Amino acid sequence: MKTLKRKTRSDKFPLTLHRTGQYCKKVKGKMYYFGSDRKEALQKYLDQSTYLHGHQEDLPKPTKDHMTLKQLCDMYLKYQYSKLQANDLTASHHNEQIGSLNKLMASLGQNIEINNISTLDLQNYKRKIQKSHVSVCRLNLHISIMKAVFHWARKNDVLVNIPNIDAVSRGKIIHQDKFTFDTEQINKLLSVADVKMRAMIWLGLNCGFGCTDCAGLMWADVDMVNSRVKLPRKKTGILRDLPLWPETIAALKKTPRKGHLVFYTSRGNPYIQTLLKADGDGSVKYTTLNTITTKFSRLIKKSGFDVPKGTGFYSLRRTAATIAARSGDPFAVQRLLGHADLQMATRYVQDVSAQTDRVIENSRKYVCTKQS
Repeated sequence: MKTLKRKTRSDKFPLTLHRTGQYCKKVKGKMYYFGSDRKEALQKYLDQSTYLHGHQEDLPKPTKDHMTLKQLCDMYLKYQYSKLQANDLTASHHNEQIGSLNKLMASLGQNIEINNISTLDLQNYKRKIQKSHVSVCRLNLHISIMKAVFHWARKNDVLVNIPNIDAVSRGKIIHQDKFTFDTEQINKLLSVADVKMRAMIWLGLNCGFGCTDCAGLMWADVDMVNSRVKLPRKKTGILRDLPLWPETIAALKKTPRKGHLVFYTSRGNPYIQTLLKADGDGSVKYTTLNTITTKFSRLIKKSGFDVPKGTGFYSLRRTAATIAARSGDPFAVQRLLGHADLQMATRYVQDVSAQTDRVIENSRKYVCTKQS
């Protein structure tokens, strides 16, 4: 009887096909994703395998008393890189972290020891950013990243003592009303959208979904029978269990099923992809390809709307929040948007002056009744 030769471990394909349609591999307890194309995924894994399996040993081993700013930033960015590979961090934000920490090191000096960073050094860093004429939002982003590095270092016992980062305050943002779609504009968008974009628009209005929500939505998250969708918000981890309108269900039923995800591009790719690109100097950089944003911008132009610059798919989420706020239940808006607190939800809510008028009038009735 002929016995079959058993394959050794080295003969096996090193990646596993995840239910999201991407090939992945667990390294040191963390899952890393390499895309949906088998050959490309294997090549990406081989390109990064040395780093993934050995980068922990390559970390600098400075003492806590003499750690330099560059050593700390390198450790933090490698940790953030692992989060990127595990799909817990977006490529765009990781690139923001790299650029921001480069600014911090350029200002304070790469080789300055952490215990020599003074409060005045950090305040001077803030002033340098302000002088570069960045917006308040960009200024706050740089400050948040700087603070996150030191908080992470103390929380993970990388440093015992950190600089007085609380002395560096964020800039005050004056929130202005932003654009929301009216009924006529919504109907126009729906009339010129294709099948998949029409379903995404309904999800944006019905559930307050953004681009990431639509791109990551799987058929397993949708209960067609009971007309509900269960999807945790990636940013906060808060589960949203929301009812679906009949119009949303009808649009989803018309969406062709091609895999685990609800939406795929015409080429069979996810609508949001993280791509690895090599620069001319040999360094690599992750970029995010968001096809939903591109398609929706074209849809607005096709509809002939005169809308403010920057109006995009996220405006549907803001529209949903504003309409929902008119119910008078701020906690319902918070749950709809998947926010951890009410403060963030208020940033999305626009044009609820009528509701405010009713609240003030009800207060007047209460006071006047008590006086009489």
